[in-house]
Amino acid sequence: MRRPLPSRLPATVLIAERDGERCAGPILLSGFVLGFGGVELATNLLNQTSRFSLQLLSLLVLELVGPVLVSVLAMALLLPRWLERVQVAGRRAWRRSVPAAGVVGALLMLMFFMAALLGGVLITPRSEMLEQTREVLTELQVRGLVRSIVRCGLFLAGICAWSQWRCLKGLASGRSEALIVSNLMVEGLMIALALKLLWVLGIDALIITPSVR
Repeated sequence: MRRPLPSRLPATVLIAERDGERCAGPILLSGFVLGFGGVELATNLLNQTSRFSLQLLSLLVLELVGPVLVSVLAMALLLPRWLERVQVAGRRAWRRSVPAAGVVGALLMLMFFMAALLGGVLITPRSEMLEQTREVLTELQVRGLVRSIVRCGLFLAGICAWSQWRCLKGLASGRSEALIVSNLMVEGLMIALALKLLWVLGIDALIITPSVR
């Protein structure tokens, strides 16, 4: 006889779905604007080829700004919901919100990259569009894409855990909701940058060092 799935799982999936719907539009728009503007800048102002511009865009999104930017934007959109869940569930809120944030962060990073690539491709000359797109996708390293997706999921989950703990402390001390959210905007940005630094000094260093040897 099959055991029923834990009751926590469906609720976590529903939370991830709702939070993803909340963030999808702004993330897609941000990615498209970054891709469009980045390739436009590289091709017209810096006189770079379309192929190099798309490669540079891919590197910029996956390795430099993508995970941090996506996690910070998602945090800004989800902070009121995280606060509301702490008000309802108290200390137990993290059990569903943190796993859901990890899933949402990973999916949003994938959407952000696809939107950025689409924006970059659309600004290239029509005669080169299909060829450049095929070349960029061929040269794209799946390992780098997966690492970026995992990184964004971990970043958003870490920010969610910190934010809900701070919400719990803030509500217990009688602070206003507006002040709690305002403070967490700054703290969340600092957490995202700190996680990025730890990833570069830790995970990336462990990956790069063996390959150099």
